Amino acid sequence: MEEDATNNAMGNRPSGRVATVFAERVVDYRGMAEPLLPVAEASVTHLKPGPGPSHLAIFASDKVSVLGVNHHTASVGVVIVKPECFGFMWWDGSEEYRINGTAAERSVLYAQGKQDGFHAAGGARRTGGIVVRRDHLVAALAALRGVGPEDVHLDPSALKLTDAVATDYRRDFSVLMRAAAGAGPPLASGARDTDLSDAFFGLLLDAYLFATPENTRQARREAPERIVRKAEERFFEAEAGPISLADICAAAGVSQSSLYRAFHSVCGEAPLAYFQKRRLTDARRYLVATEAARGAVRNAALSVGFTEMGRFSVEYRRLFGESPSATLRDVSPRNRPKGL
Repeated sequence: MEEDATNNAMGNRPSGRVATVFAERVVDYRGMAEPLLPVAEASVTHLKPGPGPSHLAIFASDKVSVLGVNHHTASVGVVIVKPECFGFMWWDGSEEYRINGTAAERSVLYAQGKQDGFHAAGGARRTGGIVVRRDHLVAALAALRGVGPEDVHLDPSALKLTDAVATDYRRDFSVLMRAAAGAGPPLASGARDTDLSDAFFGLLLDAYLFATPENTRQARREAPERIVRKAEERFFEAEAGPISLADICAAAGVSQSSLYRAFHSVCGEAPLAYFQKRRLTDARRYLVATEAARGAVRNAALSVGFTEMGRFSVEYRRLFGESPSATLRDVSPRNRPKGL
């Protein structure tokens, strides 16, 4: 069965339209894959004599594009995904296999790597891949995690699955492919191709959510106190100089929404509001440790980065309930606590 085979970009395919191709013997891998999948390049290069790929299956819709194929001899397969999309692949076989230069494991779902695609080399194996639009995947993951899209960082290398999850993933992938080919039971009574799109997309989401990303898990799950500490270190480096939200985000290595959540969790304040209050507190410490003298309030303000005396006095009073000069008077030598 084949429908809409010439409309090959997921973003351009009319909503709900699908393309399905199944071939027992593959003569032209590139000619079959490139017109249907959102790829810039697709090729197989044999490294040893033997039969070409077989049992190629493609299911493509406006939501997801899926490829399954059997390789029977040592070869290198190259699939370069279009920039607006993101892909994952798995493999199964008894011979050595490498994906993007890394020895492949059956319990790993491989992402497309930094070169936006896959270079897969090895002997006889069965492989399968799912490609989706980046923005669709990010939006779905953000919704499921309860975060903003800017907090979803797609892992570029690999997702580690448990053996049981990896087995279930390969099984479910094969079941869906057979359903798409009409060679297996439908997902439910009256299931349509759009149901298959959702099922493939859901299969990928489940794997992603339950996997352990090899490289970015720690960054995504950075403890809020560590985020705050990195921001504070940037604050210290500024030495009373101006500091922006962009500066703090860059120093902490997180997005603005992650920064806000961390500060609200740890400090109960937004980051810039917190640092302003910290500077005002430092000014108060300066005043408490200073003898009442002409220019003391001005020096206290300048020492923490306030150059506008009127604003300093207003913010100081708002926070401490008294003017800076009142603090200075109240900590005269006879009233100053011991040790100050």
